[in-house]
Parts: sequence; structure tokens; C-alpha cells
Amino acid sequence: MAVPGRIARCSAAKLTPEWIPGRIFSIYFVGVILILAGVCLLVNKKARTAATTLGLTILLTVLWIYLPMLLTAPTDVVALNFFFDTMLFCGAILLLANSIDKEPAVARKSH
Repeated sequence: MAVPGRIARCSAAKLTPEWIPGRIFSIYFVGVILILAGVCLLVNKKARTAATTLGLTILLTVLWIYLPMLLTAPTDVVALNFFFDTMLFCGAILLLANSIDKEPAVARKSH
């Protein structure tokens, strides 16, 4: 576990603002959610729930990290890019979640 911890402290921790409480925990937590949601989407198990969770996680990340960055420097191109680019991904993932059927095709045929 020493190598992933070292990677998180070296790369992701540098990208995460220092004023965020529990930076390292939040990096791992969001990382686990991203991996689990990706696996669920790939194997098509609980895909709608996974996509919704992923979209909401990204939305909370935007509101928690990128919105304060944008509000402190509204003319900063990097802050604008982070905010709107990540909101674009969030919207696309939530649209994907909405397009996935609530009931699998196998369950519909058996009715």
C-alpha cells in the first residue's frame, strides 16, 4: 500500500487545493467510486446506479473544489476550464444514467 499512497501524495494531492479537509481521504474515496462505477458499467451490472453515482460524485467534486476556485478567480482561464469541462462530463454521465433502462431486457421478456 506504500506505492499507491506515495503516488496519491505526489500527483493527485498536488492537484487538490490545500484548504480541502481530508484531501488524501477524498482522493482515495473518489478514486474508488470511479473504479467501481467503471467496472459496473463495463460488465453492465447495476449500470444505471453506477452511472448516477458517478455523475453525482463528479457534480459534488465540481461544487466542492472547482466552484470555489472559479469564485476566487473568475477570470482565470484554468479555473473556467476545470469548472465547465467537468460540468460537461457530469452532464454527459447523468444523461447516460437516464438513458439506461431501469429494468434489464431479460427481466422484461419474462413478464
